[in-house]
Amino acid sequence: MGLGALPLAGYAVAQQLPAGAAVAPTWQPRWAPDAATVGLAAFETLEDDRANSHPAGQPHIFVEGDNYRFVMHKVDRDRSTDRQRNEVRGIRTDGQDLILLKGSTWRFSQSMFIPATLKGTTKFTHIMQMKVPGTGSGPILTMSLRRSGSTQKIQIEVPDGGGTVGSTNLVPLQNKWIDMELELTIGDKPNGKVRWVLRDGTRTVVDVTKSGLDTWVEDRVRPKWGIYRSLGDTSGSIQDTYLLYTRMRAEEWSTSPTPPLSTFHQAEDATLSKATVKSDHKAYTGTGFVDYDNASGGYVEWTVDAPAAGAATLTFRYANGTSTNKPMDIRVNGTVVAKGLAFDNTLSWDEWDTRTVVTKLNAGTNTIRATATTSGGGPNLDHVEVQVTPA
Repeated sequence: MGLGALPLAGYAVAQQLPAGAAVAPTWQPRWAPDAATVGLAAFETLEDDRANSHPAGQPHIFVEGDNYRFVMHKVDRDRSTDRQRNEVRGIRTDGQDLILLKGSTWRFSQSMFIPATLKGTTKFTHIMQMKVPGTGSGPILTMSLRRSGSTQKIQIEVPDGGGTVGSTNLVPLQNKWIDMELELTIGDKPNGKVRWVLRDGTRTVVDVTKSGLDTWVEDRVRPKWGIYRSLGDTSGSIQDTYLLYTRMRAEEWSTSPTPPLSTFHQAEDATLSKATVKSDHKAYTGTGFVDYDNASGGYVEWTVDAPAAGAATLTFRYANGTSTNKPMDIRVNGTVVAKGLAFDNTLSWDEWDTRTVVTKLNAGTNTIRATATTSGGGPNLDHVEVQVTPA
């Protein structure tokens, strides 16, 4: 089922090139989880009934055959009780996060089954989003089910000045498998660009491109899938429902057939000052996490070996169960590369999020230090994921 009409032949094939010849970019496969094998480990995090509003209905997100199934009941509530959310966020392959950065171009493809019970609404119903990590950030891009009067639409929107990229009637596409491609060039306006292709079997329903967009905020771009909808709908369209995704793919427009490899460095194995190793919260990796003292100047410092000099992304996994930001200075080899980097609220100490910094590492040994800058200390730190792209 699905994707038979999508041009997946863009996957790269290794070829012998003449010495000194430039390598042309092409679509390089980065993520292609087999749901039955990889399961929910294909995603960074599950947001399954975060408020524990409906334990009898859990789990709301699970693997069903070769599909990812997202279930939503009328009684489900998110932490903000005016809305519902059962989503996955972020993508992982071979145990590492895929980091989508400014200046890169990505193509996402998938088959999806939207039943007639999942209707367009007068407020928001999102079934795919692109966002910045963090609890208070708005979406960069959404695929939404909208209703105006009796007309239901499925559409792609770029909320920050981009408006609607493309739209088509929803009802003829329900109760069947349909195929989608989304190409996203990440950049500040006017460098952002979106292409959206929607197919019903061999029939192309939508093929639209819009450029001159703002598709970058900060940090990184992180995809989300599932059902996220407002209960402010005035049309009576909120029903018990579900959504299916399968054959999910992500490709990057790149000259490199492989993404940068990640190394994970646990906070509890680093050098600590004014900080303590603990394990009294859930969902950490390794053997524990680091809890900063409530004081300025505490730090976690890792020693990291890089195989070659080059650009690097540092992704810090953290939790902050307070209502206030816990900023930190990030130093690499003694130089501040991110001053007062915000580590905002993650809703609870058991819920983890990330902040990403782009910098450079030297060949050989490097130091990475995260220092609390206020009397409230730093967040709980789990690990830093380091990806190096050789120069």
